[in-house]
Amino acid sequence: MSSSERGSEKRDAALSPRAARVRLEEQLGRLDITEEEATPLVIDDRDEGAKQKWLVAGKVLHRHVFHINTIISALRPAWGNPKGLEFRPEGENTFVAEFATARDRDRVWNGSPWHVSKNAVILAEFEDCMKPSELRFDRIQLWARVLNLLFNLREKKWWLPIARKIDKKATEVEFNNMGGYLRARVTVEVANPLRRCIVIESARRQSVDVYEVQYEQIPHFCFSCGRLGHSDLFCHNPGTRDSNGNLPYGKGLRAPDEKWKNSYSEGSNGEQSNSKVETRSSSNADGNGTEATSPLKKNSRGTLNKRKAGAQTQYYRKVQPPPLMIAPTAFNPEDMIQDQQGENDAVEETKGLEPDPKKKRPTPTNSENLAEAAEQPCQDQ
Repeated sequence: MSSSERGSEKRDAALSPRAARVRLEEQLGRLDITEEEATPLVIDDRDEGAKQKWLVAGKVLHRHVFHINTIISALRPAWGNPKGLEFRPEGENTFVAEFATARDRDRVWNGSPWHVSKNAVILAEFEDCMKPSELRFDRIQLWARVLNLLFNLREKKWWLPIARKIDKKATEVEFNNMGGYLRARVTVEVANPLRRCIVIESARRQSVDVYEVQYEQIPHFCFSCGRLGHSDLFCHNPGTRDSNGNLPYGKGLRAPDEKWKNSYSEGSNGEQSNSKVETRSSSNADGNGTEATSPLKKNSRGTLNKRKAGAQTQYYRKVQPPPLMIAPTAFNPEDMIQDQQGENDAVEETKGLEPDPKKKRPTPTNSENLAEAAEQPCQDQ
């Protein structure tokens, strides 16, 4: 009997009511399944001419429900807004992302961890023929660091054994000479607490040493139990505080930013800013202190731009105001005498004038003169 015939018989047996009933009884754990319930509906849902899809399922670990638009607005720019990226909700804090190319999907898959408001986004493989109950959001990939390693353990032959103390299936590992730590790509179980350290027994040192472990860009985790997805305020397994009041886990698990990268970026920015300042100052003034202007720009045809076609290069120089032109005069005492005589003549002329009858008389200051002023009639009357 050929293999095709055996395959056809196997499919017929799988689709028979009796075999379907047995399988359903095994799945549900019941023995009273009727024949009508056990009769399957045969559907050929294969679409051979459909375009291949590159899908990834994700879930945000948080006790509150995020709107799908909030998730999209956080992840789309973080993923580089690839062309053809589409999201659709599949439950509470659960979504499915469809990519146009496998390259974009793999880049997002290998670039985790991803955050939504510093809350972990767990990615899982997804296919259209899966059940929602078959999705498993139980693992997350992180970059872990092992600090303060011995100098003889920094050789390449020791990298992988040390990394597999954190993850037994770790394959991607490197050593950062600038930072002085071992860096490994590890998979962390969400249900398990984060590993805080590893212990190595060195035959050469004849001692057992503890080496701290840190995680790069790690999302929010519980300082009490060390698990992702909640804080110590909502932890169901609260830890015991030490004599200083600290919880078993803390900020020490977060890997700091690399200092040499920050210093390099600051230095490059400073050089650029200094060069800009020098260029601006050199274009404003020349060595003689006079202001200079750059020549007119020309287009690709060699002619001046239309906006500056008739303009000419103008030079501005500082104009000094002229001094006040006042002719010097010599002091003559006869002029002062003539001015004094003129003032005296003007005073004598004013004395000979009669007072104006319409001019208001001054108010007397004494109380005795007040009565006399009241008896006299007004000149206007």
